[in-house]
Parts: sequence; structure tokens; C-alpha cells
Amino acid sequence: MAQVSPFKLFFGWLYDGNLKTEIPEKQKLLKYNSPITTTFIMKVFLRSGLLNNYLNMYINNINLRYLDKEEFFKFIKKCVIDFKLKRKDIVYYQYKRKDILFNKLRSKVTSLKNDDLDLLCDIIDKSDEKESVYNSLGISKPVKTKKKKSKQKNISLKEFIKDNFSIVEI
Repeated sequence: MAQVSPFKLFFGWLYDGNLKTEIPEKQKLLKYNSPITTTFIMKVFLRSGLLNNYLNMYINNINLRYLDKEEFFKFIKKCVIDFKLKRKDIVYYQYKRKDILFNKLRSKVTSLKNDDLDLLCDIIDKSDEKESVYNSLGISKPVKTKKKKSKQKNISLKEFIKDNFSIVEI
């Protein structure tokens, strides 16, 4: 059986028009690392002016992070019903790549669209010649080396001074 996206579950429940329906798959939608966060929900309603203004006035502050997710979901569902919102009022923001490779390619190849550049960047990142392309564009990725802490043996003060300093008589 195919898994259903948490977004599809949430928006299906949100727009069913019945306040008494329970949240589907609560363990999936209400867990702490669910992709449906309070910030995401606030961003979704940017296109609907009245609801956006209402949410900004009353709950768009740091206290939003401390609300119970289940109660917040039910509150948003009530707002959707009260403000008579439709599915077309949802705003979708596409992922935009912001990194050095994208910017370099944008300046070199101005005729490509952003989506094409994203695809080209993904192809470059997955290819075997990734380092040569980066080097040809003048982009060098620093190589991170992990250093392990070695266990230091306990030495006396006299041994430390003898090993690290030289005593010169005057």
C-alpha cells in the first residue's frame, strides 16, 4: 500500500468542511518533526488577506510555538470554514536553490531559466566530474578533516618544562 503524503492528509482533512472529524493519522501529523509546522501553516494562508490579517494580529508571534499542535490545527480548520477559504487559496512556494554553484552558473549562462539551472546544478552535484566542474568555475570546496583527540598522558610539571622549554644559565 502506497504511503500518503502528510500534506495530502492534512489538506484533505482541513478542507473537508466538518469540524467534528478527527485529524487523520495523528501520530504522523502531530509528531515533533512533522513537515507540517505552525510556520508552514502561517505561510500557506498568505493569499487570503482577511485570514492572514487575523492570524498576524492575534497569533503570529513567538507564543505560536508553544501552542498545542492539535488545538492549533483545529483552530485553523475553524478559520478556514469561517473565512470560507477554498483550496485555490493555498500558496505554494517552490524550492529555490541558493548556493555558490547556482550563482556562478547564473552569471555564466544567463539564457537558462532558474528551474533549468536547478536541474543542471543537481546533475553536476551527482556526477563523477563534480570537482573538475567546481574547479573550472573557480569554486573550491574546503575539505573538512576530522581530528581525533588523543588521550594525553599525565606528566609532571618538571617533565613538561624540560620537554617544552630550554634553561639557559647566565
